[in-house]
Amino acid sequence: MLSNKSGDQQARAELLGKFLAVTGEKAYMLKHGSDRATYFMIMIPVSDDEAAEWSKTLKIKPEVISMGKLKLVPLQLEAKAELGTIDKKLYDLDTGGWTSTVGLMRFK
Repeated sequence: MLSNKSGDQQARAELLGKFLAVTGEKAYMLKHGSDRATYFMIMIPVSDDEAAEWSKTLKIKPEVISMGKLKLVPLQLEAKAELGTIDKKLYDLDTGGWTSTVGLMRFK
């Protein structure tokens, strides 16, 4: 069983990525920061229409983050995180910028 320890954070993100891969969903793994401050998060691509549908279905507007040609919705797994939201310590919504170095790779 995975714990709340920081070392298990990456494992939880990878497990979510594997579940999404099994369903045929494209998923991306985002790596934020470095060394002991590294944080991993699964992100899924959405179109403008899909983001609007999420808003209707979930009654919340997901945060859509543009990275190049991709429009991605973050899937944070922390207890207080809401679907489609992102923590301010990772991404500044006002400026549209990451708070540290990030890397994005296709999860397979």
